Amino acid sequence: MADNKVRHLGVIMDGNRRWARQHMFSSVMRGHEKGVDTFIDLCEWCENAGIPYLTVYAFSTENWKRSQEEVGDLFKLMRKFFTDEIHRCVEKGVRVVVIGNLGRLTEEDLAVIRGAEKLTEHCRTLYLQIALSYGGRDEIIRAAELYADMRARGDAESGSLTEELFGELLDTRGVPDIDLVIRTGGEQRLSNFFPWQTTYADLYFTDTLWPDFSERELQSVLSWYESVKINKGK
Repeated sequence: MADNKVRHLGVIMDGNRRWARQHMFSSVMRGHEKGVDTFIDLCEWCENAGIPYLTVYAFSTENWKRSQEEVGDLFKLMRKFFTDEIHRCVEKGVRVVVIGNLGRLTEEDLAVIRGAEKLTEHCRTLYLQIALSYGGRDEIIRAAELYADMRARGDAESGSLTEELFGELLDTRGVPDIDLVIRTGGEQRLSNFFPWQTTYADLYFTDTLWPDFSERELQSVLSWYESVKINKGK
């Protein structure tokens, strides 16, 4: 489906913990580990489908409320991806960009992330945004603060704020808006996932838990999206 109509896909990868419980694992981390495997596969599926932009919800601002043990284990898993799997991104032409409120991350985590971004900055096949410590409302507040700073410095005049300028102050500056959002795990809400960038996105909710999501299901969703656009005359 290299001629699909989706330019930018957003994915809310939900259901890792429930998957682990359903499979009777003693630790929910087994679900997160399987979820990372599916995420890595997703990048390849997007390339196969001709999707140039992918944004995934890896860790929300609300996820900081989970137990310290689970949060710590999640960041260990993330560090493993950014160190052990980043070579696969380079080989596949995946450019990795991490966005969100990264002020709560350790210097070690930031160094690992920046290293991964540097290694892949020349890649052009897939532009991958990983939303880490991200919340849509938080992003908008941070953008508003940036604009207030511009006004205070005299770099912007009263009445100069436009949608285009505000978009340049968001984490996703320079990246097209999201066309299609897929959320796995059965919930039917966006949960603070890029409210500005999904204003005109089509939404697809599936009961499939994230670790069980497959390329076949992605192809089915893309076919659904194409039919929606055809029916709308787009």
